[in-house]
Amino acid sequence: MTEHVETRNKLRSIVEIQTFSDLLNRCILSEEDKQIMELHYLHDKDLRYIADFLGYSEGTIKKRHRKILKKLKQIL
Repeated sequence: MTEHVETRNKLRSIVEIQTFSDLLNRCILSEEDKQIMELHYLHDKDLRYIADFLGYSEGTIKKRHRKILKKLKQIL
């Protein structure tokens, strides 16, 4: 879990919605993956809430979140 701490901190430090959206658009992500990141980092929703909201298991959302972080780490 600690391997993505720096990436998470960088994402949390982005306060402008447009900047965050631009970052997500630089990475090849599905619209649903972008929604996961926006809900978690811009709207401060936990992964359990996001799973319920999108209709997936919490484990699925956690796995997708980690994969997205790996992609974002390459461009941050």
